[in-house]
Amino acid sequence: MDRRRRCRWRRPVAASQLTQPTQHHRAPTGAFFSPGENQMSQLIAFYDTETTGLPRFKDPSDDPRQPHLVDICILLYTPQGELVDSFEAMIKPEGWTIPDEVAAIHGITTEMALEQGIPELEALGGFLRVYEQAGLRVAHNVSFDDRIMRIAIKRFIGEQAANEFKAMPNYCTCQSSKNIVKCPPTAKMIAAGFGRPGMYKVPTVAEALRHFTGEELVGGHRARPDTEACARIYFAMNPPAQVA
Repeated sequence: MDRRRRCRWRRPVAASQLTQPTQHHRAPTGAFFSPGENQMSQLIAFYDTETTGLPRFKDPSDDPRQPHLVDICILLYTPQGELVDSFEAMIKPEGWTIPDEVAAIHGITTEMALEQGIPELEALGGFLRVYEQAGLRVAHNVSFDDRIMRIAIKRFIGEQAANEFKAMPNYCTCQSSKNIVKCPPTAKMIAAGFGRPGMYKVPTVAEALRHFTGEELVGGHRARPDTEACARIYFAMNPPAQVA
């Protein structure tokens, strides 16, 4: 078995067995992206990213000031809730650092990433080899993670590939669960006039997981636990019997 297949495929497990020790898979350098081949795929790609900071939404994706990936995970499921493929990696900084205030959130310092990470292009290639099998992508606050991925794809592959990534249908567990979880508006929302009855704060992935499963999120703000939680939320909102 060649190195690519060893890093790409993992033994499928049931959706009830989501929590697994985090592993860092290495993918061959050089991303190949051909989403058009799987437009009719029923597989669902759940993913999450941790970064060096927030994207600059008013600036183009290839602006050098845009953030870099720090931690990434993608889990590929059937509509019945079976995990069939996955990839995850910590990213090795190459000419950039992780700000201390950001490291305080996800716990990944520049030193840790230099020691444990793999090159950003290599991680991006591993991610896309799973992603290209899917027909739907799902994230918690998908607009954020989508922009982060388009930045990385445009930076390392090109604009056409970034546009192709965006073309696949997406689903946001954050926005879709807002009126179900019904988190009360924050003081800032109320001050801005968004505190009227029926207006709710979008739930964090931890809040949504707690609402739908009664479980507390362990290891939040890391890509693997957040992706697992996103999948749990999605399948709670879209039970396999209904999406089969």
